[in-house]
Amino acid sequence: MNENTSVKLIAAILYRSEKEYEQLLPLLKDTYSAVDYQGNFFPFVETDYYEMEMGKGLVRGMISFEQLVHPGCLAEVKHQSRDLEDQFSIDSNRRVNIDIGYMDMFKVVLASFKGRSNKIYLSDDVWADMILYYESGAYKSFMWGFPDFKSGIYDADLMEIRSIYKKQLKLQRKQ
Repeated sequence: MNENTSVKLIAAILYRSEKEYEQLLPLLKDTYSAVDYQGNFFPFVETDYYEMEMGKGLVRGMISFEQLVHPGCLAEVKHQSRDLEDQFSIDSNRRVNIDIGYMDMFKVVLASFKGRSNKIYLSDDVWADMILYYESGAYKSFMWGFPDFKSGIYDADLMEIRSIYKKQLKLQRKQ
C-alpha cells in the first residue's frame, strides 16, 4: 500500500455507559489496531434517533486507529463493527453504536448499511457516505450530513486526527 491509497481509520462511538465503552476499547484494538487518538465525547442531543434503542443520556466522540488501511476495506470493517455492536446488544438493542469510516486528506467517509441517494454502494450491503470534505483549512459538511457532524463539534478532533495522519503519510514516504 502506498501513500496514495492509505487512509486513516476512524470511528464515531456512541454509547450511554462508560463501562461499556471501556470494555469496547480493547475489542476495537484487537479488531483494527491501537487507538492513537481519542477525542472529546459530547452529549448526543441533536437527534433522538437512537433513544428508543439505546436509552437517554448518550454521548458520542471520535477515535482513530494507528494502522493505516486501504479504503477498499471499508465494507469489511463495517461488518466487523456490526459484530462488535452485536456483542454489546441486549435483546437486539445495541448498547454501543460504532460509525466506522476513514479520513483521507480531502474527506471523511463513513460506512453505512443504509442506502440513500447520496451514498455509493461498495459491496456486501455496505454504502460509503462522504459526510465532510476538507477545504481551505477546515472541514465542511454536506446538506445530508449528520446533525452533530454538521454542528462542528468534532472539528477540533478531526483536525488533530488529520495532523496525526499527515505525519504517518510523511513517514510512509520515507520508508
